[in-house]
Amino acid sequence: MENLKYTFNQVNDWIKTADQKAMILGSFNIAGFIYQLINFDKLIYGSTYTTILFILSLSSTLVALFFWLRIIYPKLDNKHKKSKIYFQHIANAYENDIDSGIEELQKISDQEFERDLASQIVINSIIAKKKYVNIQKFIWVFGVQVVTIVLLFISLL
Repeated sequence: MENLKYTFNQVNDWIKTADQKAMILGSFNIAGFIYQLINFDKLIYGSTYTTILFILSLSSTLVALFFWLRIIYPKLDNKHKKSKIYFQHIANAYENDIDSGIEELQKISDQEFERDLASQIVINSIIAKKKYVNIQKFIWVFGVQVVTIVLLFISLL
């Protein structure tokens, strides 16, 4: 049981770390987007070079934003058997009857708990993997955004 609890906590820490990375990188992505909006007139009506860079920069910003949203808003639809420890299943089942929810949770056997915990480890691992795949995609597109914004900044000097 302790190994399952440790693994569950480890996987959840990976998810938290992914979310923290996403929030930090996302704030830079949004700052770049704001820079583009502030300088929109100069960028869109500038030289052909500046306009092309602006379009590339804006495109990469929007694609990065798409991946960022996929990181911070994971799909939490657990379509597997109803879990007695998955927060959404607990909330859906006992939202209007908290007392019966408490009673049901206290009745969970160690074997049921271990099975549900193992299930949550697998499901959370899948969520963590998806988050990290999207972080990698975000970083590549964000890199393009940064380079094009730097070139835009230089072209406006």
